Amino acid sequence: MTVNQLSCGLLVINERAELLLGHSTGSSHWDLPKGLLEEGEEPMTCALREAHEEFGLEFTSDRLVDIGRHAYYRGKDLHLFAVVTTTSEVRPELCRCTSYFAHYETGRQVPEIDAFAWTADAQLPSVLANSMRRLLVDRGLLANARTLASPSR
Repeated sequence: MTVNQLSCGLLVINERAELLLGHSTGSSHWDLPKGLLEEGEEPMTCALREAHEEFGLEFTSDRLVDIGRHAYYRGKDLHLFAVVTTTSEVRPELCRCTSYFAHYETGRQVPEIDAFAWTADAQLPSVLANSMRRLLVDRGLLANARTLASPSR
């Protein structure tokens, strides 16, 4: 039996039900903060670490709602958490990525994420990569996450 790799990520949702996304450097896609689980790391800790490294965000674990582990694509699962915030608490222009990689053409170190924006549902299908679109939009996971993370539930 093969065990799928596990990435963990955070759905950051504001009071207008928009999702905070970051532009993946060198790509046409936008994504949420997510990354591979490190050995011995708990999924929630990984999601919080990735939010800090890729977006510069700090949240306490008690604010997160566990959305569960989902098949993401062949050989990889994605464990997601959600947090509800406000546009005054999280401002895209203040987000910063401190995680770098060597650019495939120049070899220079560049940030994994080079822009940040609140994104409405209507925009998601055109900016998300296919695997993320299938998970969040087509399978309704984002709508479910909003319901689970709603402060009024």
